[in-house]
Amino acid sequence: FSLFLQVTCNCFTISNGEMQDVGVGLYPSMSLLNHSCAPNCVIVFEGYQLLLRSVQEIQIGEELTISYIESLMPTSERQKQLKRQYCFECDCLFCQNQEKDAEKLAGEEHAWKEVKDAVNEVRYPKSKE
Repeated sequence: FSLFLQVTCNCFTISNGEMQDVGVGLYPSMSLLNHSCAPNCVIVFEGYQLLLRSVQEIQIGEELTISYIESLMPTSERQKQLKRQYCFECDCLFCQNQEKDAEKLAGEEHAWKEVKDAVNEVRYPKSKE
């Protein structure tokens, strides 16, 4: 049971080009990445190959982070899902500062524009690097 839980918490959902789930995979080196609700990297798939792409400039020595869940949810919903699925409470800056929650719920574009732009950068990278 313990091994099953470890695999469940550390596996990644494999998605196809249309963002449909097609399976799960265990990628040990990527399992070392920590969560942030305001991540500096995202996971993308090319076939079954998992790639890590940055969504902002990363400084030398800065920790690489990904979001384990949908970051556009209000803080309380993110916290519930993280607790239920991964058994921890997030204390990232995004969770400590909940001022954007009302804007997200109201559908204000500027509240989710940064994430939208980051996703587009990943889809259309400026270079192969």
